[in-house]
Amino acid sequence: MRISGVIGQPRAIRQLEGELEAGRLAHAYLFAGPEGVGRATTAVALFAAANCESPTDGRACGSCGSCRRVTAGTHEDLIVLEPPSAARSSQIKVEAVREAIRATGFAPFAGGVRLILIKQAGHLNPASANALLKTLEEPPPNNILVLTVSDPKELLPTLVSRCRKVNFLPLNPEQIETELTRRGDGPDEARLKAGLAGGSLGRALGLDTVTLRRDLERLLARLAGGGALEDWEFAEGLVGDHRGAGGIDREGISAALDLLALHFRDQAVSAAGRQAMACLPGGAPAGDITTACTAFARVRRAQGQILGNAAPELALVVLLNQLKEAAAHG
Repeated sequence: MRISGVIGQPRAIRQLEGELEAGRLAHAYLFAGPEGVGRATTAVALFAAANCESPTDGRACGSCGSCRRVTAGTHEDLIVLEPPSAARSSQIKVEAVREAIRATGFAPFAGGVRLILIKQAGHLNPASANALLKTLEEPPPNNILVLTVSDPKELLPTLVSRCRKVNFLPLNPEQIETELTRRGDGPDEARLKAGLAGGSLGRALGLDTVTLRRDLERLLARLAGGGALEDWEFAEGLVGDHRGAGGIDREGISAALDLLALHFRDQAVSAAGRQAMACLPGGAPAGDITTACTAFARVRRAQGQILGNAAPELALVVLLNQLKEAAAHG
């Protein structure tokens, strides 16, 4: 039986297909890898393949009652748990885990396999993790648990040890670009998003390139001139754009610098005579390759500081000053 509908991840798919065909699916899996690369999609595709009523050419048919319910998200034997919000402090509560575990006490409604998918399992709180551990110690038949995480270290070692690990890798830009084009993005837009996605189709789909281009224009204008006071006012404004009731959105500020990093990356590849590798529409003007590479590294360092505990306004002002100085001596 083949698994369909997953972009990339050939090694993970081969592993799961082999286990499915041999009738040796594990009772619990740990799908480990970056967000947005197909971990949850693969889990649902595995469930569809295991429960298809009329396989066609060794694949889920997509048209039987089970497949149609999977596509509609209404299959009674597919249970999905995930954090209630994207906030880092968001937790998967023990009540939700216990409700899912109670379902495993009964045979799957459709007579096949039940799958409990726990997305971003690192958000399990201690009580939730302990409740899940008891089920993993004595797994009921015909039930599969799939936990997705970016890093297994997010979970209790006792949870990890009871799951069969499947590794997921970042997608390459060409795969992301092809999928975005298939979904209707123009060539320039798809190429830009693929360059910014960091191997994650999920991230590419969520990018607001209009806002990112606006931020890039503002940043390049600051690099063109002005003193420290103007830089500080600009930094305060940029941070203010990402300040809400929940505090400062550090990931949003870091994302605002992504296009600046890509700008310097394109400068470097243009200086190396590789204009075809540029991601920004029209590329970036070629400059000194050493200066461009140094600028790229400084942007990435500033992003790391902002994502940490550094004052974002100060990190931005220091970055602008460093980039101006580098340009002046480049």
